[in-house]
Amino acid sequence: MTTEKTATGGGPRDAAILPLLARFTHEDKEAKGLRAFSGEAAGPRRPVHFTAAEMVFMFPALLLHAPDGGGKTTFARLLSEALNGEGTAARDHLFRPAHRNAAGDLLAHDLPDVLPEVVLCRRDDDAEAMLAATLARGDTPVLLIIDALETRADPEALLVRSAAVIKGQPSLRLLVLCESRALEGIRRPASIPEYGLLGLARPERAAFETENGFSGAHDEKDFVLPGLWRLSLDIGRPVAPRDVAALAPTDAGWAESYRDAAALEAMSDEALLAAVSARPARWAGPFDLLCDWIGPDAPRAAALARGLARSEADLPVLLCAGKLVATGTAEAKALTAALVDAIATDGAPAGLRRRAGEVLARLGDPRDLEALASVPAGLYPMGGDIHPNSAPAHHAPVGDFRIGVYPVVNAAYLRFVTETDRPWKSVNGRNPERASHPATDLTWHDARAYCAWATEKWRAEGRIGPDEIVRLPCEREWEAAARGPSGLLYPWGEVWAAEHANGEETGFNDLCTVGLFPEGRAPSGCLDMAGQAWEWCTTLWGRDMGTPAFAFPWQSDGREALDAPADIRRVLRGGCFSSPAWKANGVYRGSLEPAGSWRGNGFRVVVAKG
Repeated sequence: MTTEKTATGGGPRDAAILPLLARFTHEDKEAKGLRAFSGEAAGPRRPVHFTAAEMVFMFPALLLHAPDGGGKTTFARLLSEALNGEGTAARDHLFRPAHRNAAGDLLAHDLPDVLPEVVLCRRDDDAEAMLAATLARGDTPVLLIIDALETRADPEALLVRSAAVIKGQPSLRLLVLCESRALEGIRRPASIPEYGLLGLARPERAAFETENGFSGAHDEKDFVLPGLWRLSLDIGRPVAPRDVAALAPTDAGWAESYRDAAALEAMSDEALLAAVSARPARWAGPFDLLCDWIGPDAPRAAALARGLARSEADLPVLLCAGKLVATGTAEAKALTAALVDAIATDGAPAGLRRRAGEVLARLGDPRDLEALASVPAGLYPMGGDIHPNSAPAHHAPVGDFRIGVYPVVNAAYLRFVTETDRPWKSVNGRNPERASHPATDLTWHDARAYCAWATEKWRAEGRIGPDEIVRLPCEREWEAAARGPSGLLYPWGEVWAAEHANGEETGFNDLCTVGLFPEGRAPSGCLDMAGQAWEWCTTLWGRDMGTPAFAFPWQSDGREALDAPADIRRVLRGGCFSSPAWKANGVYRGSLEPAGSWRGNGFRVVVAKG
């Protein structure tokens, strides 16, 4: 088949990679605050993703990442050409209407009226010199693009320097591009948010193929890496990742990691283990690809996993080995124990923690995720000046109670819905890799039904006494557990700290396995009380989303009534994965109608005398 025909005037290797979609949706953007509930019948919303081009102009500084073959370098080049007036074809294709999901929703780009010039720092360019040159451009609107962050001598220092250069410079914007696995081990400043790239949506690929006379490739997948799909078009058939090394052109730089993976595959077990253990930074990425190809059922999988466990491999390599381990095996038990120790030790970059949590959940999390922390009775600080809805600071009484160290997780909630047949509209709550994530997409009524079920279950198991019940916390109890007797702003102290919580700056834009941030432990011993997931309380808020009818200071005014009208909102606390620091703390108050739900709100339980 021909590879020269294209609707934009260039070769299909350029036209076929755009537009890329980001892992950031219109709903995600709206959910920076809690929205008014639109009604139970509406159901989950279909995700409508922003394009990579739109994301560039949404933030003063931005980091986008994708695996090798994700189209990052080509996107950077075409964006540069489009904005610098070096090619009308690039501009027309880059900014044309785009399909925003696998269902085919087509939307025009939403871009600013005035677009900047681009300074493109390629893989082999001196990034520090180009930073200085960009700063010297004065008031000229400039977008600095730094490609291939992972190849720089000191990526973290470069990010810090880049953030400092654009700070206070309204005419400057920054886009950094990085390979996804490498980024997991790189810390970045909070002022540079990160988002992943999805690749090409099915309807986008279908439209290009129809317009250019190509036959279908990877039609069964919602999203495909542009490099892999582009290679499939050139070959004339779908190409499996394992075949990329043999089929990709020698000048295809994105295929280098695939070629390295093939080289590892050709080694003996002993030679492979020696290479990966000796130089993990060099081989972790290719080894990760190879582990995808091998899988846990291959004859050499168990031997490689045992060898890595004995070698005390670095965390990135251990995480690769998780793909070689079958659930319930001795190798799985050894690996999960090592991962629990790594999480409890803290200090690893957030990206590595997230993947460690997913491996831990898939193989069987050995931690007691229903553990309870005791909070003694007393007069506890409540409220503060972080937001008018949370003022004034005062004290409120609580009695003795125990509270979940962790939010209720998917695995526990799944046992409940399995036994009771209660509907659960979570899209991915049943995914094994998310078994240890907080259970979300839950109404206040769902959370209370779980508590009633758990009361009977835990009494029968002897976990609680016959005179104790499981219930949701009232707002006073939640805040006492999060802030302690000294009334800390954040569970860990008075100053926001990086890698203490899964909030906006962590960049996940999603839930993660509970307990990954032990640095953020509250005085009560609870984890994940800032960020992660908004947590239901019994306490009433009122009908108006903006102003609470049951305002602070706390008083005994009926705000704990369980039989209030359905349109009166209930309090949510703690913030979620998309919350900034001024929401992800122990003071800020949120709310939602009791029949409302979202992928960012869950709950934890309290145990107390009935």
